[in-house]
Formats: sequence, structure tokens, C-alpha cells
Amino acid sequence: MKKLLSVLFLFLASIALVACGGNDASDPDVIKVQFVPSNTASEIMLKTYVLERLLEDEIPGKTFEISVGTDYNAVVEAMAAGQVHVGFLTAQQYAYVTTERPGTAEVILTSVRAALEVQLLPFDQQVAAMNAAGYTGQKSTTETVTSYASILVVKTTTYNAVGDAQINTVEDLAGKTVCTQSTTSGAGYVYPSVLLDTFDLKFVTGDPVAANGEVKALNLGSGYPGAVTALMEGDCDAAFLFQDARDNATLLETYPNLFTETRVVALSPAIYNDTISVVPALKDSLKEAIQNAFIHIATTEEGLAAISVYSHTGYKVAVDSDYDGERTVYMFKKENLG
Repeated sequence: MKKLLSVLFLFLASIALVACGGNDASDPDVIKVQFVPSNTASEIMLKTYVLERLLEDEIPGKTFEISVGTDYNAVVEAMAAGQVHVGFLTAQQYAYVTTERPGTAEVILTSVRAALEVQLLPFDQQVAAMNAAGYTGQKSTTETVTSYASILVVKTTTYNAVGDAQINTVEDLAGKTVCTQSTTSGAGYVYPSVLLDTFDLKFVTGDPVAANGEVKALNLGSGYPGAVTALMEGDCDAAFLFQDARDNATLLETYPNLFTETRVVALSPAIYNDTISVVPALKDSLKEAIQNAFIHIATTEEGLAAISVYSHTGYKVAVDSDYDGERTVYMFKKENLG
């Protein structure tokens, strides 16, 4: 009788395992991918919806579901909860999660972007080049980069103003309001914070006191296009953007003279490119399949159009140590900027 019960138990257990096979955390049938909202969710989904089909073509037998996080932190939380398997994390998000919540994410790819022509110049010449006549964010047709900078942008009238209204140095931000992104955004907050600290300035959320070196950070929650719009409409005195977020078709339709009506004041230190990260529990074979899928998709015209919303032009295999520098910046922010 005991032997019969044992056999029956094993049989039922095997049925249960088969029934739950699609929910295997290491090899899920439905792979959920989530993007960070560096642009509006509608713009991201408009361009990336085809990725679901492209990924399914690359990895037969798997279904992909793509969504956009409500904010930068939401993507990390979803990965920590096992609700998302693949996250497009910024370098600083990855630095945060691997420092504070080890085991939540594992980088598998680093994005490659077409180089802006000015990025091929020495770093100390790039601001002048971006303010030169005829500059419109021209991209190189042959060169790519694995890093970029945050740019401090003001309206040209502010750049050329006289007295307290003028902003043409970082020091001039004291007492001013600057459009930023969430506090985990590399180009939109973290690296700008490090830049401000170099000049004994700091972000605050309340009314800034210039004598205390305070700069008000205003996050409107509408991505970089929203920050540019707020700058142009006078809702903030300056904006921190990725290099060069002004090259945006929707923005240029609204502000056709955007490049001449704005000026770049400063660049942050270089920021390592975005990651494609996965939850570590995935099987190594599935991680490799996802790596190969994205690398190949980026070589196709349809795939390249889909990832263009992040200005990605390709991907290369990455390892955790590639982001050691980002963790150093994260710890600097944590220890010095609160």
C-alpha cells in the first residue's frame, strides 16, 4: 500500500511539474520586457511594438510582452518582484540595483549609439562645437560610441542676458530652477548632481537659496522632450538633457529653430551607455539567446527603427565589471549628495 501511494504521489507531482512548466522562473514561456520612460510611453511603444514579433522570430517558442515602466524605479521594482524578465536599465539604475539590491539584475548587453560628430572631438571642445553655427546634432555615419554626456542647456536669450538673469556658467545656476528627470536618471539627475557638486552647488526640491548654492530640481515626469518644452515655455531656467536630446522630430516640429534658440553651457563627465539586463534566475542558454536576438535585430532595418527611440544603433555583449565606474559615481552621490 505504501509503495502504491508513493508511486501515486510521484505521478501527481510529475503532472504538477508539467502543468507549471510555463511558469518556470528560469525558462518562462512568456518573457516580459520593460523599457524606462526616457521619452513618452506612447512614443516608445509606437516604435517598439514590432520588437515583440522580431524577438519571437529570433527565439521560437517564446512569447514576448513589452511595456513601459511608469517611472525609472518601477522597472527595477518589477524585476525584483519577478514581474519583468528583461529591463532596459540606464547605467545608473544598474549601478544602484547591483549595489543596493544584488541579485536583482544582471547586465547582458551594452547599447551602442551612432556618435554625434561633436563626440569625436576632444571633450573640452564639444561645448563650443554644439554652440557653433550650423550645428543640429549631426551624427557620424561610421563611428559609434559606448558613452555620452549630460548637457546643461539654456535658452539663447538667457545665455546672452545681463545681470542675474544670465546663465552661461554652471555657477550661474545658484538660485535657479532646472528641469531634471527622476533621481535615478544618469543624464537627467545623477551626473548633473556630480557636476553641481564640483562647483559647490546642490539640488533641492523647495525654493532655492542662491547664497547656499541651491538649485531647484524640477521633474515634470514627461521625459526629456517634456524638459525641453518646459525650458522653451519658461517653466524652468535651464535643463539637463542627454547629448543631444534636442534632435527630436516632435520637438523640432514645434520649435524649428531649437538649436539656435538654445545654448549648451556645460557637459557632465562621460556616462556609460544603457544596459539590457535580465533577472539572474534565467537559464544561461536563454540569456545567450536574448543577447543574440537583440544583437541580430539591431542589424536589420526594421529592428534598428524599433530601437531608435533610445538612439541605440546596436548592442555588444557586456559584463558586470563594465559598470564599475558607474558604481563609483553612484556611491559618490549616495555619500555626498544625499
